[in-house]
Amino acid sequence: MQGTCQRLSGRPEIFKLRGCSTWTETDARGQRTCSIYAPAPTSERDTQAFATLGHELLHCFDGHWHDRWGRMSEPERQAAAGAAPKPGGAAAAD
Repeated sequence: MQGTCQRLSGRPEIFKLRGCSTWTETDARGQRTCSIYAPAPTSERDTQAFATLGHELLHCFDGHWHDRWGRMSEPERQAAAGAAPKPGGAAAAD
């Protein structure tokens, strides 16, 4: 996983990575795809693998919501605490 994520980001990481996600370039139809790279859960009790999948899925929906060391940005911290949502965040479709 470490090597795959480092190749995708184009930079070496000093921390052990559990997973990563990346967006494809826009295709001819104007579509983009978010791909998640993470170990598959071994069972329904594999909470670490499910937490990693959820973490990377959040990146697909909301972009870079934390810095390189895992700290939330100030707008993200305020939104998580119940303040107004950050501008430009992903919105749910009806």
